[in-house]
Amino acid sequence: MKKIVIALLLAALLVPLLPAAPTPTASAQGPLVLAYFYGWFNSGQWGDGQLIDRPAEPYDSANGGVMARQISQAKSAGIDGFVMSWFGPDEPYTTGVFHGLLDQAAAQGFSAAVDVDMGQGFIGTTDAALNTVSYAINTLANHSAYLRYNGKPVIFFWKQQRFTPGQWAEIRNQVDPDHNTIWIAEGAATEYIGVFDGLNLYNIAWSGNPAGTNATWAARTTRAGGYFVATAMPGFDESRLGRANPVVRGRGDGDYFRRSFAGAVASGPHMIIITSWNEFFENSHIEPSQAYGSFYLDLAREMIGQYKASGTVVPPPGGAPAAPAGPTSPTGVLVAPTASTLNVRAAPTTDAEQVAQVGYPNLYPLLARTADSAWYLIDFGGGQGWIAAAYARYQGDINAVPVQ
Repeated sequence: MKKIVIALLLAALLVPLLPAAPTPTASAQGPLVLAYFYGWFNSGQWGDGQLIDRPAEPYDSANGGVMARQISQAKSAGIDGFVMSWFGPDEPYTTGVFHGLLDQAAAQGFSAAVDVDMGQGFIGTTDAALNTVSYAINTLANHSAYLRYNGKPVIFFWKQQRFTPGQWAEIRNQVDPDHNTIWIAEGAATEYIGVFDGLNLYNIAWSGNPAGTNATWAARTTRAGGYFVATAMPGFDESRLGRANPVVRGRGDGDYFRRSFAGAVASGPHMIIITSWNEFFENSHIEPSQAYGSFYLDLAREMIGQYKASGTVVPPPGGAPAAPAGPTSPTGVLVAPTASTLNVRAAPTTDAEQVAQVGYPNLYPLLARTADSAWYLIDFGGGQGWIAAAYARYQGDINAVPVQ
């Protein structure tokens, strides 16, 4: 889940759309390490009370000099490219920032790719999604700095579960039937592989054993015939964001970053991505900050250098820390949303009052279901409510869950 601040929309028309260079580069050679990047910050946001930490140098993301500095810092650590959250061509702010990011990346021999963000409401229809992906393929991917893997432009997606695999198949058949680009789906969504070309778990901070999590999902993804993009994280803390059952994963003075990066390497991935370069609201950043200085950037440099030199990274000594105790359910069945944000309703209908929101990767006790199993009644920690089963997976015997 990423946080977007409405203030960026007020400044949208102030960001020019910069022209792209005409010729794409060859694919990256050797191990490829990326980082999720967010280009929606402005100087007025750094005083937000939800922030636990702040960048060492507060900035406006649309500033070309800021982008140049961020790219230089990332490149110095061995990071090959940024994957930037993007709301599609009809939203001018992130589109303008990404064009600027491409130009700055080209000047430094760096790469950038879009993460098509389906979670903010800008891409709400299949026609809008078709237009968005078409623009990514036919405009953005023609830039010399656009990220390529094995010679193909790479497009990441966030919350692609908004549409079914069948709907995405219709879109792909129109814009890229021969799979001349690589599409990476997000989350526990192996059913999308085939239409999409691979999978990435954006957030693994819920796991006390990130090496095991990366290994499990690498096996599932490659078994389904997809590229696997492994995830490394320094930590995660969404405790100030008002979310139900917030995920908090302490950094442990670099221990979790070491374990997750070593686990990502050991999973034998096609690419590795760090979550994140600068998601300060969820505290997964490695960008130099007021609280940590350059510690996590330096640690990334150390591990990436070891990885690119030898193909391995030695994990820290000792066993993996125990995972936090999970919730229990009176029915013995838990449910996990597949969407980052899922509405909880007072009754099993979309017309009912919204009483809360839940989201991946949290687990919730499943208390009851409708007769057609289209809706699940869950305990979300602050009460009970209904979620749409189409956006969730259950763990356990569904027949043990009473119909209500």
